[in-house]
Amino acid sequence: MQIKKNIWLLITSTVLGFILYSYLYYSQVGDFPEFFSDWFLLFYIFLGANGIGFSIAYLNSLLNKIPFWQKKIGIRFMLGIIINYVALLLIVVVFIRFYLYFEKLDYTLSSLFREFHEIVVRVYILVLVLDILLVISDFLIYSYKYYSQGQLKIARLKREQMELQFEALKTQLSPHYLFNSLNTISSLIYKDVNQTEEYIRKLAGTYKYILDSDKIPLISLKKEMAFIHDYCYLLKIRFGKAFKVYIDIAKEFEELCIPPISIQILVENAIKHNVFDDENPLEVDIIANEDSVFVRNKILKTPASRESFKIGLGNIRKRYEVFTSKKIQITQNEYFMVELPLLKNQING
Repeated sequence: MQIKKNIWLLITSTVLGFILYSYLYYSQVGDFPEFFSDWFLLFYIFLGANGIGFSIAYLNSLLNKIPFWQKKIGIRFMLGIIINYVALLLIVVVFIRFYLYFEKLDYTLSSLFREFHEIVVRVYILVLVLDILLVISDFLIYSYKYYSQGQLKIARLKREQMELQFEALKTQLSPHYLFNSLNTISSLIYKDVNQTEEYIRKLAGTYKYILDSDKIPLISLKKEMAFIHDYCYLLKIRFGKAFKVYIDIAKEFEELCIPPISIQILVENAIKHNVFDDENPLEVDIIANEDSVFVRNKILKTPASRESFKIGLGNIRKRYEVFTSKKIQITQNEYFMVELPLLKNQING
């Protein structure tokens, strides 16, 4: 790809160089130059044209890598014209100086400009026109490349996000969870009909939320916590006094976002990886500040057989990587705590 680009630049620079020189020569002499009678001139025009072409191309490639350049499109265009014009004039002056030296012509730059004032003005104008054409072409190519790369990146991120959320969805729709919920309904229905109705309603709501989550890249903390309240209600009915949850989320943080069902995965992990009962209840704290939401539980006795932490945490970590460079943080001592960054760039929900 780079070789093709260089060949195209070589051809374009060479053609433009000979056209511009022919125009300047004709405007001064009234005839076209006989290039093949002066091989040094032929070589020097070729060298000068490509020296200018490749220098300007390299300069623009460096400018395009500047983050400021990528964001301020209008300023980039205007500064591009100015910087390229100055660079073009300097390169032209350097090549003229070397040409005078190798041809052993008795001119200084100032005497040359005085004697050939009219042609110098033409050079300035031609360089300006060439500069504008170069900047416009580079700007169009860069804009198209930047746009196409952006579209490809968005498509890739969307695909990755959908795959990750589908994996999270499969994890949450486990037969275990449904089986335990049906067992709870079975035992509850003979004790309290109203509570059974409330339980079924909240169970249906949590399942709807989980099923809908694969369509939502990010969700507001307010909506996630409404789901968590219902989910924890189901856990309290199931485990009774053995499960306790403490939630402290200030209203000013509720519009910040996280990937959906992230907190639920962490609460579920706490249940899977601890043995608890009425005497030694599992206590889960969910707290937020302006930067993060924290999910913490005291580490109790580990069950004899347990599933790995890594699947759920890995899924959450990868989903965050789609949207931000912020990392989830894990702290493990007498407590197991996961810190989930709160995101301000709400996409949906």
